[in-house]
Amino acid sequence: MLPAEPAAQREVLREAVGWLVEHVDQPQVLAARCAELGPVVAQLGVVPQRLDNLAVLFVDMLRANPPGVPVRRDQEEAWATTGRLVARWLADGAAAAAHEPVSWSAPVLAHERRGQVGAELRVRTYLPYPCLPGQLAVVESALLPGRWRHCWAVPDPAAGNVVELHVVPHGIDPVGAALVERTAAGDVLRLRPVYGPPAADPMSARPLLVVAGRDAVAPVRALLGMLRATGDPRAVTVFWPAAVERDLYRLADVAAEGTVVIRGRFPAGHDEDWTGHDAFVADEPAAVAQVRARVVAAGVPEDRVRVAAG
Repeated sequence: MLPAEPAAQREVLREAVGWLVEHVDQPQVLAARCAELGPVVAQLGVVPQRLDNLAVLFVDMLRANPPGVPVRRDQEEAWATTGRLVARWLADGAAAAAHEPVSWSAPVLAHERRGQVGAELRVRTYLPYPCLPGQLAVVESALLPGRWRHCWAVPDPAAGNVVELHVVPHGIDPVGAALVERTAAGDVLRLRPVYGPPAADPMSARPLLVVAGRDAVAPVRALLGMLRATGDPRAVTVFWPAAVERDLYRLADVAAEGTVVIRGRFPAGHDEDWTGHDAFVADEPAAVAQVRARVVAAGVPEDRVRVAAG
């Protein structure tokens, strides 16, 4: 469950062990926080029986940690006891997952405005947040507790449990406005499991038609980056209605060689036959149904069109 990148591993472990040491004399705080992590641990597929090994593994890690500072017997026993308590509280929280929504704590690492109304937030979850290009994160700001919003989610596996959230408010959108205008690095968001299918079927070898709205570049950028990183050989055609000066994300920089990027809307009555393609449509909620209908009319079977509205 730790990030793959070594520096990120050290950072997460340092924060976790440091927090444990600071609060080890406050069992009520430890119990509450571990119980919060329990549902996420269960969501990620860890069975309670495996948690019983945490105490032993934790002591082994301390003993093996360079420069190998000797750990006294009483210290080992103290850490083993703490580890057993942590495992028990995690298991209690996991048992409650059937009755309570699962959520991840996500401290904001960076907040950057995108254009006049949008923003990109980089957040890091302490435990992995399963997310694929095209899926939407379900986000709550502490400024508006209990109110959730779908945001474009762009995973960044190389950075270690880091997810980019791309927000463009539409109409009356208090949560979107709070994320864009009143959120800063250091704030903590909550994320629920992602919503919707991924943009592309990983088992398909058919060429891919991608149609993105003006403010839906984030999932397309994530999709193209994933296809390039995995060496996926399928042909990709992207329709994106943005002029060069609005290319905030520079799709060409992340797309694999041969990807066709057309700067324009997918037209109604298009004379090219797209029957042999899969399709992914990303747009704002008011437009995505209309775009999907045009793609189906151009020949892509309905069951091979995936959509996301954010």
